[in-house]
Amino acid sequence: MHTTNGLKKSLPCTKRSSNEGTAMASDYFSIDVGASSLKWGVVTEQMELLDYGEVDGNYVTAAELVRAMAALVEPRASDVKGLCVSVPGTVHEDDSQGTVIGGGRLKYLDGVPLAAELSLACGLPVSVENDGKACALGEYAAGALKGSRVGAVIVIGSGIGGGIVVDGHVLRGAHDFAGEFSFVRHTPIVDGSRSRDAMAGLCSWQGLRRQVLAAKGMPDDETIDGVQIFEWVNAGDDAALRGLHEYAKDLCTWIFNLQCIVDPDVIAIGGGISVQPALLEALHISMRSMMADLQMSQMPKPNIVLCRHRGSAKLLGAAYRARQRCEEWRRQH
Repeated sequence: MHTTNGLKKSLPCTKRSSNEGTAMASDYFSIDVGASSLKWGVVTEQMELLDYGEVDGNYVTAAELVRAMAALVEPRASDVKGLCVSVPGTVHEDDSQGTVIGGGRLKYLDGVPLAAELSLACGLPVSVENDGKACALGEYAAGALKGSRVGAVIVIGSGIGGGIVVDGHVLRGAHDFAGEFSFVRHTPIVDGSRSRDAMAGLCSWQGLRRQVLAAKGMPDDETIDGVQIFEWVNAGDDAALRGLHEYAKDLCTWIFNLQCIVDPDVIAIGGGISVQPALLEALHISMRSMMADLQMSQMPKPNIVLCRHRGSAKLLGAAYRARQRCEEWRRQH
């Protein structure tokens, strides 16, 4: 029998093997591993965030990362029932070692049995989940997807993250690759995979920057950030507004396709630029226009909303998945 991912038979989910005092612990210590920082939080069984923090960290090896995470949880180890981690990269559901495949920008994580190494370092049961899937689960547990039968999260960053939740369980697919929106394309792959031709390129915040700068007659400029883009937009700059609406058309095309394939109740938008009201307004305008041109009355209009939890969604989702794994472990034993 396979053990569930990251919950080893030698470490039941209700206690530490080395400290019986955690047998009554009910909270989770959750960590979101980013490219240059670690976010952490203490999450209750009811998916409430009790404590929260963030530390800088540009780690270059998996060993450095494991030591840093073990140090974060150590002061609270006797008060929590387990450690749950959100990471970039693929994590197979039936891999009890919690091995990370790929690792996104954190290439040093590729092939690392992260759950096993962390469990050895901190003496706690460890659950590891892909960051996009964790984000979607966090919004389902206590956010914009709560109460939905089918929900999706699209996170706009340097790529496109997210996930799909069906009846309270994240959609994994046959290879745990479902929800990898960054790689979705609308053109054939020629001479390798150019990210600009995929959702990661067109719909990332850099895609928005390219559209806005093009509308203003300017070349793409990496020194222009999202703050500057929305300063132009919010000031009513006509060219910047045209660029924003062209970007919204691209993103709404992907959302339309997602509605056709998965048919979600709700699609929640997250990421740094989602805090700008102008973005959601542009998406709603673009989607209304698309639906008005559609000659198919049975097509449901995508319900586009904002994520409720921005910095903490992955923390909540990693804890929610750990709770699910605890329940699965109990049923199996």
